[in-house]
Amino acid sequence: MKTAQFGFSLVELMVTVAIATILASLAVPSFRTTLVGQTVESTADTLVSDIRFARSEAIKRTNRVTICGSSTGTSCYGANAWHNGWIVFVDDDGDGVVDTGDVVLRVQSAVTGISSIAATDGNARSHFVFQATGWSQSASQSFFVTPTAGSGVAARLVCVSNKGRAAIRAKGESACT
Repeated sequence: MKTAQFGFSLVELMVTVAIATILASLAVPSFRTTLVGQTVESTADTLVSDIRFARSEAIKRTNRVTICGSSTGTSCYGANAWHNGWIVFVDDDGDGVVDTGDVVLRVQSAVTGISSIAATDGNARSHFVFQATGWSQSASQSFFVTPTAGSGVAARLVCVSNKGRAAIRAKGESACT
């Protein structure tokens, strides 16, 4: 009497491995796109959150608070440096520059996978100074948070109103209205 044998033959195992490999190779590019999309979304959200934080700290401290692009975490850079990171600091004299005695409240370093955070009109502000009232005079600005090239993910639009309120627009929007 023969006993039943359990398990897979070598041919069955090889076919299963081949099918699993094909399915995995189809899923990886789509997974990469998802990760890049999450990076863009997260960066835009962090920028808006830190602008709101600067505004609320200005009100709380009844003092000027500035947010500016910075790659060092200790000083402000020019207008096109937002993708290198930014800092939020108490700006006693309101000049948009970290001076001796100014307290740095938050530091955001550069995010991998983001190629630029650039103004939609090409004229990016180098900093936003929030007054003790929570307003930032003539703060109107629109930023596109753009992923690295070839990712297949659309940029996200961050809008800052004339008084300093920040928001992220829905996917696909290209204007702050």
